[in-house]
Amino acid sequence: MSDQAFDTDAVLKLIKKSKASGKELPFAFGLGAKPETCGLMIDLRKPGKVLRGDLKKIPGIKKTCFGTLRVEENEVFLQPEKPLKGIVKQLKKRFMKEGMVKFKPVLLGPDGSIIDEETLPDDDAEDQEATAPAQADDGTAAALKQRIAAAAEAVKALGSPDLAGKLAPEVKASAKLLGQGDHDGCAVRLTRLEAALAKLQGQSAKPSADQQQAGRLGKLLNEQAARIKTLPSDQAAPLAAKAREIAAQLKSGALSEAAAGLKALAQALDAPADVEAPQEDVMAIWQAAKEEADRGISELQAALRSQNHPVLAQIADAGLAGATDGNQTALMKALFEMKSATGEARKTAAQALLAQVAAYGKFLKGDPVIALVEENPFGISAPVRAPLGNALRQIAGIAKAA
Repeated sequence: MSDQAFDTDAVLKLIKKSKASGKELPFAFGLGAKPETCGLMIDLRKPGKVLRGDLKKIPGIKKTCFGTLRVEENEVFLQPEKPLKGIVKQLKKRFMKEGMVKFKPVLLGPDGSIIDEETLPDDDAEDQEATAPAQADDGTAAALKQRIAAAAEAVKALGSPDLAGKLAPEVKASAKLLGQGDHDGCAVRLTRLEAALAKLQGQSAKPSADQQQAGRLGKLLNEQAARIKTLPSDQAAPLAAKAREIAAQLKSGALSEAAAGLKALAQALDAPADVEAPQEDVMAIWQAAKEEADRGISELQAALRSQNHPVLAQIADAGLAGATDGNQTALMKALFEMKSATGEARKTAAQALLAQVAAYGKFLKGDPVIALVEENPFGISAPVRAPLGNALRQIAGIAKAA
């Protein structure tokens, strides 16, 4: 049932209007003796301060605040000029009472970030107005508010979750000081935050060695891509696939693989047009990687056998084949089929090989035995994931281009 403090039909109509238009609307909120008796007024034309004056005249309303609200999906974002503790808690229950349970009130601070009302001081906005020393309206608060908003945007622009996690609390603390009327404290905190942001922005402006190399490789890739476009479609297709693979490697930061791929691509482009490039031997790629991994494992096997323990000797005898179990057998079968297949059969074999490459890659990342081999207590370097993983990526590239 609607009342003077909360006209359900009007509130619901304007919330829906804000949701549809995306526009902010002025509002005033009144804290009730009970959540079910709190007040909310929204209007298209009346300023929030005027609405708050109307709410103050209604019996049962204890404290008030005003500001602007907007609605996104079913979240009602309330941004009062001075946050009032209890606004979210009471509105949730009032919405439920009025059959508006799908709408969720969310409280925003002066910088537009979501705040937890439980962190607000018990003294509300009106109490602060009554007890805080009067401050001259010289535009200081507005300037600080702009600086807080700019700092919040700069934190987001860093693109680092770790840095944002460290600096976002400083933004919130500055906003809290502003809300409490502590302009000097807010300015000091903001100055410190702005200095830290300027330093980080200066560091990010200087490209690292990896960024410089990635830039050079990207330029080479663009040049080679332009050459590929001039080739007949039957010649261009496999080279374009290789170029896309290199672009993905650059994006993921695999610069050494991208450099090797660019070298091979350049050789293919420089090869005489009437000479068909030999198909890369996926079996040879895998065997070379396996031999590299076996070298470290051989040293580990010798260390295990030197312990003169039957269980360790049994593990040593199993070697890499024992660790990889059925994954190795399935991959070898797919490699043999890919190597010997031609024409349409090669495309079918390539798809089967890609499935086995994916399965083996997943096994490499998650198998605890592989982790024990690489992080063995004997201090022996026995890399498995790196050589085998690199080989799997090369084989996947060949299979995709088949």
